[in-house]
Amino acid sequence: MADSLKADLRKAAKHPRSRPWMVVAAELPATVATHALWGDSPVAAVGLTVAAGVLTAATWWAGEGTKAARRIHATISTAAGTTYLLLGTVTDPLDPGLLSALVIGGSVAAGGWNIRQALRINPEAARDGQQGAVETGVLVKALGNAKAALRGAPKVEPNKVTAPYQLAPGEITNAEVGRRIDSIASELGVSPNAIRIQADPENAAQGQIILVPKDVLTDGTAWPGPSHFGGSITDEVVIGLYEDGELERFWFPYDDQTKRNGTHFLGAGMNGSGKSEGFKLAVIEALTRCDAIVWGVDPSKGRQTFGPMLPFMDWVELTEAGGNGMIDALSQVITARADALGVAGFKNWTPGAFDQLGIPYMIVWIEEAAKFFRNGTEMEGLVMEARSAGISVIISLQRPSSTSMPTDVREQLGGVLCFGVKGATTADMALPDDVRDAGARPEAWENRKPGYNYLVAPGVDEERYPMKARTFIPPTDEEITAVLSIAPKTDAGAVTINAAGEAYANRPFFTVDDVLTSNGTSPGTQPKESIVMTKEDTEAAERALLEQQVDREINAAVGTDPDDDGPVPDVDADQELPPVEAGQVWAFAQAPAPVSAERAPEEAWAELVAMLAEYRGEDRETVGPKDFAPYGKGSRIGRSRAWVSEKLGDLADEGIHLQETGQPGVYKLLYPELTPL
Repeated sequence: MADSLKADLRKAAKHPRSRPWMVVAAELPATVATHALWGDSPVAAVGLTVAAGVLTAATWWAGEGTKAARRIHATISTAAGTTYLLLGTVTDPLDPGLLSALVIGGSVAAGGWNIRQALRINPEAARDGQQGAVETGVLVKALGNAKAALRGAPKVEPNKVTAPYQLAPGEITNAEVGRRIDSIASELGVSPNAIRIQADPENAAQGQIILVPKDVLTDGTAWPGPSHFGGSITDEVVIGLYEDGELERFWFPYDDQTKRNGTHFLGAGMNGSGKSEGFKLAVIEALTRCDAIVWGVDPSKGRQTFGPMLPFMDWVELTEAGGNGMIDALSQVITARADALGVAGFKNWTPGAFDQLGIPYMIVWIEEAAKFFRNGTEMEGLVMEARSAGISVIISLQRPSSTSMPTDVREQLGGVLCFGVKGATTADMALPDDVRDAGARPEAWENRKPGYNYLVAPGVDEERYPMKARTFIPPTDEEITAVLSIAPKTDAGAVTINAAGEAYANRPFFTVDDVLTSNGTSPGTQPKESIVMTKEDTEAAERALLEQQVDREINAAVGTDPDDDGPVPDVDADQELPPVEAGQVWAFAQAPAPVSAERAPEEAWAELVAMLAEYRGEDRETVGPKDFAPYGKGSRIGRSRAWVSEKLGDLADEGIHLQETGQPGVYKLLYPELTPL
């Protein structure tokens, strides 16, 4: 019972309405003490008078910005309390008249403050028997009837206000608060991008509203140059500034210390949003590192996108056919690099892999990727397997919808750099739900603010995901050329080069003179390989790529190595050569047979049928394009492999000479019987 009474008294003493009465009660012992100390001292009386005046003035000054009634009430209460303390000190604090004034006046003052506090309670909540929420203006109005209260005074900083809030459990969530940012912004008269919601990770009913009224990114910031010139690609990549002045930074590779994953990036943004220029800054950063190379593809505006970086990128393709060749080669490169790293004991790429094996980190930038996806280019395997092989892929497109890119590819892109987009639907596709709920609104500026973006990536503080940033003002072509000309030149390494094969060996080369004229301001002459391909050139490139893919599938199916000349015969190197038979003629130094021109289709067809008859004489069961090699001018058939593959397919369709099998490029040889006369 005693413990319960003690707890009740303690609770009552802590109640906000008890505080005015406790102040009045404290006046009596305070005046008795000051009277005993300074009652006969004129100097102390003057000091207390000055102190009372200063405290009263300070109360009036501190009340600036509050309602006038509250300011006046607080100032009068302070003046009355200090005046009584002064009178009690210089006179007798136990005088009946003075005590009566304290009881009556103090009761009025304390009761007045209790009434003021009572009028601040939500009457509907009190009538329902619930704990009323303190009126918070923006929260209550913008969130409708939901219970919302500030947990403390807002923290005011230069151009930033942080207001912690408490939500009534079970009635509203932080996600719902985020979805009502537009209403809050409308009430405050600011842009929706000026507000973001930061949920408390430990308490779902708490969070804070962060308001940045002035957009400090409007003027932009000049590019300061490479952040880690000559360093490793494991160092941070810096591309811009956040609204609070912090550097906008992220990382490409895996980190052994923090266990941060290597990542691929989705670049989203409408035309004119600054998406290409933003990634250009990241690529410049990579090209200034000592252990990284960059491959790039842009079939739409490649020279405009890559510009003066062309001579310094390891492989660049400016046509769709060339891009398909690079993407196809990447499948072999990934396997070769992963095998080499695995044999050496590396589970992920690290700078040690470059030092030990000569395998640099690789960044593959695929701009306007939607064109490849629409035309059936498969990248699922590429993004699923590339990270452990030390490869980061940047998939850049305007709208990451399911019609523009496969969802399987989208799921593998752990990083997002989202610039201005057209509409909330596109923003929802590009950014995670929690980032959108926290206030990320890239649709608010569309392409009116080039360079504005949101960054989501491993290693970046999650509190910064919904914070807007702006990339640096792009450097000039001359600045880029000057920096990259003195940057480390990193070789792709034997593993990558050998795996990339002919497509890499035949890649287009660019020089500084190719991409800049003498004044360095506009595109110069075309490079060695034109970016404009005729329909015939495109079809020929597609056929060649198809042949390479079919060859690989056949070799994988039969277990042969395309670089192997066949099995080594079991021959005793020490045995004597057999004697020359009588009548055997030897001929030396004969002139080579002249190379014939490509055969006519009718002649080539006749040779093809004749070779099929010969294979029947050998009792063959299957044949394929490789059985008719070599191809081209001077060969027996005198036509390309593509022509042979096409004709074999036609024969299989007819079902007379050949029949399809379950293996690509392998046909069952049929033995048709002649119809008797």
